[in-house]
Amino acid sequence: MQQFPIDDRITDWVVESRHEPLTSVMHMVTAMGDTLPLTLVVIGVFVVAWLSNRIDLASMIVVGSLSGYILMMILKLLFSRDRPPVEDRLIDVGGAAFPSGHAMLSTVVYGLTAVVAFRVFPRVRERAVALVWLPILVLLIGVSRVYLGVHWASDVLFGWLFGLIWLAVCLFGHAQIVRRPALLRMGTKHATGRPGQPSSPADQGTSSPS
Repeated sequence: MQQFPIDDRITDWVVESRHEPLTSVMHMVTAMGDTLPLTLVVIGVFVVAWLSNRIDLASMIVVGSLSGYILMMILKLLFSRDRPPVEDRLIDVGGAAFPSGHAMLSTVVYGLTAVVAFRVFPRVRERAVALVWLPILVLLIGVSRVYLGVHWASDVLFGWLFGLIWLAVCLFGHAQIVRRPALLRMGTKHATGRPGQPSSPADQGTSSPS
């Protein structure tokens, strides 16, 4: 898969516009999307959710992040796009470019973190930090990958897109899993009926319509 014409123009403009201290800042920002920091975030969120007796959320952050990583690796193998030229890079990286793993996984991990924080923490301050600053961090991580010359702009854009799609899949799956026990309890209660009353047409001496 080749980069788009606009990718070359954006990369050329970024390379010509680099300067300090912005370059140092971008190095620090991009590190927040590395494997180790993301793993530590997942572990920390897992512990917080577990201690808050939200086993469902603890499971969601682990399963969602691991499956997101697997999906990202599959997509990289499928598209096999080359990265920008080595002379334009400020850090050493390997592997395929599309989609940006930093953009995709930071969207999934920090997105799930924001959801867990919103549901676990009761105070508005913690919720505001999660729902405002974490998305900003995700955006900055993606921008840093283009600035440092290790990704084309479209790598990052599609990384965000795939990350958002997988985040939505995780939230939908979590909602269905949490909802199912409630539906089962409601079904059991309905089938049992009130004390002293028959619970089915057979108990009333009638047959169901065929």
